[in-house]
Amino acid sequence: MNANRLLSFEYLQKNIQVPVCLITKDNLSAFIKPEFPLHEAYSYLSVVHRSDYIRAYLMHFYGGAWHDIKATEVSFRDCWNEFENPDIYLIGRPENQKGAARVYDEHNRYMPDYWKELVAVPAWISRGNTPMTAEIYTAFLSLLDTNMESLKKHPAKHPREKFIQPKNIFHAVIIRLKQLYSGRNPYYPLPWTVFGNIFHPIVYKYRKHISRNLPVNKIKNAGIYHR
Repeated sequence: MNANRLLSFEYLQKNIQVPVCLITKDNLSAFIKPEFPLHEAYSYLSVVHRSDYIRAYLMHFYGGAWHDIKATEVSFRDCWNEFENPDIYLIGRPENQKGAARVYDEHNRYMPDYWKELVAVPAWISRGNTPMTAEIYTAFLSLLDTNMESLKKHPAKHPREKFIQPKNIFHAVIIRLKQLYSGRNPYYPLPWTVFGNIFHPIVYKYRKHISRNLPVNKIKNAGIYHR
């Protein structure tokens, strides 16, 4: 981690008031169930998309809290009390108007139009092994199955790899040149917002099982720029 990211992590550990486990490449195997191994596409994903997949895996098989490595000044200590209601599957922070994934759900509803009923991607607490977590995990497997051959041919070269849909031929040339210059793979098939694209339509589907009461920082990320 760079200095800002490390500072963010230290803030998180200090304030969140629940046990914190940092998932790394060195301890990840301890959480992978032998009967549910990592998808074959995992090694071809960008670091960001590996994180997306892992959070879906942990959400389904274990439950618990997920928090990106971003500073917080709020406590999660009492949030688990919401699970005394068996109908609650997920506790999250209210999404903001510009935060919803720009995708349509299975009923052709555009998620940004329903942002008030969604929760934000970077932090949440989930009950494990629910119909909601099963759908999220299964959707990830389907996405990786669909893109397996393309990922093999065009694996991530950069931690923040992403596919950008060009607007025209000229735009496609500009995108390719920029990506080549920055050491990225211009043919990497997955978009930036993989987790949100799957998460938000399913959260909306299960909105009656979602609490939006996760504490919110008065200042975003406690005022610390985390990159």
